[in-house]
Amino acid sequence: MSKGRIIIIVIASIGVVVSAVMFVKSTIEYRQAEEEYAGLEQYVTVGATEEAPKEEGSTPAPSEEGEAAPEEDKKVLTRNYNRADFPDISVDHDALSKINASYVCWLYAPGADINHPVVQGTDNEFYLHHTFEMKKNSSGCVFLDHEVDPALTSRNTFFYGHNMKNGTMFGHLKNYINNKAVYDKNPYIYVFRPEGIYRYEIFSYYLDQTDSKMYYTCKTFKEYRAYLREATKRSVRECTAKCDPDTNIVTLVTCSGSGSNKQRFFVHGVFKDYYLY
Repeated sequence: MSKGRIIIIVIASIGVVVSAVMFVKSTIEYRQAEEEYAGLEQYVTVGATEEAPKEEGSTPAPSEEGEAAPEEDKKVLTRNYNRADFPDISVDHDALSKINASYVCWLYAPGADINHPVVQGTDNEFYLHHTFEMKKNSSGCVFLDHEVDPALTSRNTFFYGHNMKNGTMFGHLKNYINNKAVYDKNPYIYVFRPEGIYRYEIFSYYLDQTDSKMYYTCKTFKEYRAYLREATKRSVRECTAKCDPDTNIVTLVTCSGSGSNKQRFFVHGVFKDYYLY
């Protein structure tokens, strides 16, 4: 056997070993993350009843450079005394904050099987590689963009999560694009905060490039208006909900595909109403 052929066989063997090691490592980390998030489910109660809201609320209005919007600019909503059209779920925010001080809210999107705690770091890197309990793990966790207001007053509040092969995190976000009936049945995204539940209705979803210009929180009203037009234009289908430049949005983003085919999947939801505890 020639020396060159031996070298090729050795290199190929090393490649197989490295791939096997990476696969095993990934499998172990997936399992560890899955067990951790399953454990966090004890802080969420399904079927709990809440008291009727005591006072009228308003949408968290978009603000300039993170500043609070003037009171007269806020959109006043009708009080909702009926929980029937909201998820009957109660979240123990205090307990989750004790586990991780960076905890900000709980994200629930039934159409995409998303039911996860959300954190916000000082950058957008740490929680790509750390779980909710801050353990180093390639599975990461769902997190808010570090520049947005966790109180949901930013014009565009970004939520990021990995496209997990086991379907956790944002692994089922593609449900919207793969099955039209999913959106028709569950067009809402819910954000649970200590003061109440915020509901957003999906008005656009689409695939884009990894360097997409849609990664933009919008600093001015003019930029925001243009962003909404572009987001609506890019949607793979015409949604029932329509965006409104006077109302803020949430954007869920995950990766899609691999290698040269890697893209980003965007799902935009416009603020509809909320239920105050």
